[in-house]
Amino acid sequence: MKSDNSNIIILAIVAATASLVLISHGAAASYAQTNATDNSTSAPMAPNATASSASASQSSPSGNPALTSIDAGISAIKSGDSEGAKKNLYKAEVALENNPNASGAEKHVEAALKALKDGDTKGATFHAEEAKKGLA
Repeated sequence: MKSDNSNIIILAIVAATASLVLISHGAAASYAQTNATDNSTSAPMAPNATASSASASQSSPSGNPALTSIDAGISAIKSGDSEGAKKNLYKAEVALENNPNASGAEKHVEAALKALKDGDTKGATFHAEEAKKGLA
């Protein structure tokens, strides 16, 4: 009987030790993951904005030229390049013409262009974002 009790005690100690090791490893992994997330949010935003505007002017993941031009227009508005924004939004408007399924998006692009002409960058950004939503 004594050997059975000692085996049970040894197994209990091994199980408890294994549980502690697994729990502490999980806590360490969780802590490391949290730190990695926190570090990424403290990175400067300017390089990301530049990268996104460069990728938007090349092509959109959907392959939609109107969406690509709208993205580039939004990036140009946000960077203060009103002429570049107008150029890209005109490209989007041309790409949307004669597409009955995109008439709402085309109207928002036109409104964004009018807002840019009036110097209203907030309105232009709003309408460009709405045009984008209409194409998604």
